[in-house]
Amino acid sequence: MLARSRKEAGTMPRKRTGYDAACYYDGKLLGRCTKADSDAYTLLMNACGGEAARVLREYAYFSPELRAILEKAALMQADRSRTGGMFHGPKSSPWGEVQNCETLCPGVFLVSTASHGGTMVANEVAAVLSPAAKKCGFKDKGYICYEEDAQESVVLRELLDKKLWKIPDRIKDKGQFEEKLNQSIRQYHPEYWRARQSGREAAEAARSTAPAKEAAR
Repeated sequence: MLARSRKEAGTMPRKRTGYDAACYYDGKLLGRCTKADSDAYTLLMNACGGEAARVLREYAYFSPELRAILEKAALMQADRSRTGGMFHGPKSSPWGEVQNCETLCPGVFLVSTASHGGTMVANEVAAVLSPAAKKCGFKDKGYICYEEDAQESVVLRELLDKKLWKIPDRIKDKGQFEEKLNQSIRQYHPEYWRARQSGREAAEAARSTAPAKEAAR
């Protein structure tokens, strides 16, 4: 775990951009952020024994940048905690024996069976999901599960929003794919959709006020 700031060298003062620091885990860059977020990352990780998932569970507010950084760290740590340092796809599911399994990101699997399927999120990485998203699934043998079609649209939307997964190249019309996701969520999970939109509006407001706060310092 490492958080450090990089500042422009030179004698002439420069206007601060607001993103004057970065956060790292195990030597890997997790994201750019403000110096305040970088300091908070170090402080909170130390307070929670270095467990990013615990930080996400126990603390209520983060900037969008810091939350994304902690979510990436939580995935890396959860992946490492498994035997061999890697999540293995499930062999069985609530819908029967798994016939095909695709890893969307560490600990998140798109599975199909002889008759049905869905998305399974390992408990170890559930911290990357919003509380509203967790309510849309159901628990089963160490996973939060989302049935295909209506429920799994919520998980795919979450992973896309958090940049933890991207639409595969085999899907040619990515815009249409996203719109179908959104339509499904608005129809079957309107409460989740409202929570998502509210969160996005709050994040945008926070980003728009950050430059003004930096300039006032």
